[in-house]
Amino acid sequence: MSRNILQSTVIKAPVDTVFTFLSDPTNWMKAFPGDSDVTQLDIKPDGVGTSARWSAKTWGIPMHVTHEYRDVVPNKRIVSKASVGPVITFSLEPVNGSGTELTVESALEIGAPVVRVPVQALFVRLTEDDIQGMVANVKSLVETGKKAVPESSDAGFSQTLTWRDSIMIAAPVDVVFDMVKDPRVWLGPNVEISELKTTPEGVGTTFRAAWTVLGIPLRTTHEYTEYVPNRHFTSKAALGPVFKVEVTPEDSGTRLSMRSDVVPRNMAEAAVDALAIKMSERSQAEELAGIKARAEAQAGAR
Repeated sequence: MSRNILQSTVIKAPVDTVFTFLSDPTNWMKAFPGDSDVTQLDIKPDGVGTSARWSAKTWGIPMHVTHEYRDVVPNKRIVSKASVGPVITFSLEPVNGSGTELTVESALEIGAPVVRVPVQALFVRLTEDDIQGMVANVKSLVETGKKAVPESSDAGFSQTLTWRDSIMIAAPVDVVFDMVKDPRVWLGPNVEISELKTTPEGVGTTFRAAWTVLGIPLRTTHEYTEYVPNRHFTSKAALGPVFKVEVTPEDSGTRLSMRSDVVPRNMAEAAVDALAIKMSERSQAEELAGIKARAEAQAGAR
């Protein structure tokens, strides 16, 4: 399975000027919105073999990946391969006599098991907004020497990442709701719940949750911010996501729907959050199936 992102722009500068700019990977790596650092720069005379180490932080953890130029055609094309992650291709074409059309393609093959992907390489799973921001900055840097997109991406990053799924359960709404309102049920067995404090009205229920992602221990607090018995509740995590659990009558049974939404603060968090969502899809489906089995067994015993 592959994932390709394509962005183009026209730069008011000759092809050779744009090519020279891109020949140093420091220039386009630092053109991505947000904070990053480039070290271990090694520029080869003919371009092929040029490499650099690209670094960023997410959850306070330093992430690193090395890019190497695998194909360089002067004033025409540069292909850069990440040690783990995408192949980024820069294609240049002259336009309007003295301008350059720059096309950037990020191609990522998704096939290897997630557990084999080093944590330090996760942030290179780029989003369309990341590529768009980088291309805009390359254009602006070549033309004016300044970035078009602010250095801090916190103000402009607004992409919401969403996971959702549902399952049909042959049990009454009240049975299903009474079961799933417990965070130990809807968050599943892989999340450790502690300090659970419930309120009679539901809203204001709080607890602590602990789990691991790729060996990284994570902890956060939750609070139920909305709660309508036998309909739905919303749980806000201090560490980002907002979860909504909903039950609706359907075909003499209950449709259980679960959804989570998170707005990452920057490119690195977006990459990790997107991967975490992808990783959790199978376990979430299994969790819903487990809830279905328990609720149907409990309904049958009534």
